[in-house]
Amino acid sequence: MDNIFNSKFRFLDYIIANEMFIVCPPKSTDRFVDFCKKRGINTSRKQLEKLEKLGVLFPVARVEYPKISKKIEYIDDGTRYNDLGILLPDETWNGAIKEEYSHFWFKKDYAKEWREEGLLWDPAERSFQDWDKFKDENGRTFIESFYSIFQCYALFNLNKITTVSLQYENIVTYTNEILMELMGNIRKSAEQTIKAIQEKGVRGNNAPFISQIISNRFYPKTQTDRRTFNISKSSLYHDWDWVKYCSEWDSKATLNELSIEPNMIKNAQELLALDASNCDPLQQWYDLVNFVSVSKKRKLKENALLAQTIYSMEMMMRLLYEDLTGTGLNQPHEGMGWKVEDYYGDDVLNDDLMFLEFLSNEYHLNPKPSVIIIVEGDGEEEQFPRLLKELFGFSITKLGLEIRNVKGIGNFEGKKRQDPYGAFEKYIDDYHRRGTIVFVILDREGNVEKIRNKLIKKKSEFFSNRTVTKQEYFHIWDKDTIEFDNFAYEEIARAMTELTEGNYTFSKNEIETCYVETKRGKGNMLGEIYKKKLDYDLNKPKLLDILFSQLIADSKNERTRADVKNRPVVKLLDKIILLALRNHQPVTHEIYLKNQQSDYFGDLF
Repeated sequence: MDNIFNSKFRFLDYIIANEMFIVCPPKSTDRFVDFCKKRGINTSRKQLEKLEKLGVLFPVARVEYPKISKKIEYIDDGTRYNDLGILLPDETWNGAIKEEYSHFWFKKDYAKEWREEGLLWDPAERSFQDWDKFKDENGRTFIESFYSIFQCYALFNLNKITTVSLQYENIVTYTNEILMELMGNIRKSAEQTIKAIQEKGVRGNNAPFISQIISNRFYPKTQTDRRTFNISKSSLYHDWDWVKYCSEWDSKATLNELSIEPNMIKNAQELLALDASNCDPLQQWYDLVNFVSVSKKRKLKENALLAQTIYSMEMMMRLLYEDLTGTGLNQPHEGMGWKVEDYYGDDVLNDDLMFLEFLSNEYHLNPKPSVIIIVEGDGEEEQFPRLLKELFGFSITKLGLEIRNVKGIGNFEGKKRQDPYGAFEKYIDDYHRRGTIVFVILDREGNVEKIRNKLIKKKSEFFSNRTVTKQEYFHIWDKDTIEFDNFAYEEIARAMTELTEGNYTFSKNEIETCYVETKRGKGNMLGEIYKKKLDYDLNKPKLLDILFSQLIADSKNERTRADVKNRPVVKLLDKIILLALRNHQPVTHEIYLKNQQSDYFGDLF
């Protein structure tokens, strides 16, 4: 891209007059070198000096620090001193004096004053001077160069076209004549390349300067995780109000001052987008990385970190162009008539949480459960994960399952009498809307069957073509309770006897009687008989622990393994695991709607 600034444009004066260094102040040479090296750009003070001498890359500013005299007072036997301030030209002082170089900061009035006094200048305005002369006889720097952070992009492009790679295995096979010819060709190519850069500039040579000019306004918007953004600023401008600055910013007026057309910004943005993508090792994960916190992105290394800097320049151009024209430009991973919306769905990009959900699904990073298992007791809450681990070999979280203990179905009652279980309905409906199956497992007591029958017929609040849930997602134990449905009377009797610690021996007939009375709707008769015989309450979680411990032991015995596999609770958990594995989360809005409007979460009307 040719130089878009006219020959009379004085970049340094312009950014000083308009304070265009509050958010991104220029860096001293050493700090700029460090900034570049962290981004994988191999550079040094020596290289920057050579590039300036060749006229292909100049610092944006150079400062000469004048010497000042400070009045000091020695204390503690001369080991320390108090700084009493600068000795003024006409001031009389008979005490000790310490000479040192003054300091410079990029602040409008301060910089303007130094500029007028000739202590601050644009290096391109003066003849080249060897950098060795920037230090005094004691090796202290009294002339310092400053670079815009965005010049790392120009340096990156310079290094790409001015670096030659030679491989040892080839060199050792060359004759001296071939080597001499090779070096001659390399020198000729180098001269031509440097001459071309001197005349036309390096690829994208204007982008760093435009980026610096618009950095106060747009750079904070690039330091984002798509939900929040970071506003950093020079400590000299701690009272500066970015929001107020934005309200007073006029993109059109700024570009008119610079005689820059919107199409030039578009060209710069396209070039930056291409270069960022080409150097980014994480380019295939561009969308996902955009949602990563700024602090984590800053910990990237070399080319990955460089890409983030170039992406920030590209995004600033994109924001500027949209501010100027009202038209958005393609993001770095878009183009050739394709936009992100074409894949994820219209308006998805305007809903950051939905977009992040689809991305996390695509990368298998979404931590939400595929199935939530609703149980109503502590025993089930404790034993189901244990069974999954012992019988199926996986932790509950690896299977994408989550258990919620409602501690009795009555805890989901709504406030309205005419709709006593409305809260339960809304809970299931909302999670089904989010793509998580709610699988309910309850004892057959109270109104649970009425609740189930209502929910499998109730229209979803979110998708009117289907019901809230399906009957297959609502399991009621056939023999009323988890104990009777999964264990023989003898097994329950042994477990309850073990609970008594030798104080009573329950018989098979007693347990069978409890089952008959439970079927008649008399409630938890196991608890009743236990309290009657022992005079204290049955510890149901402990009872289930004993029962399931025996079940787990039987699963490891070849003779009883088949019986364990046929237990209702084992078959039920196997069914839930399959549901979780098959509940593939949508990666586009179209797939999401198809899932929701199918009979997957509820029956169709």
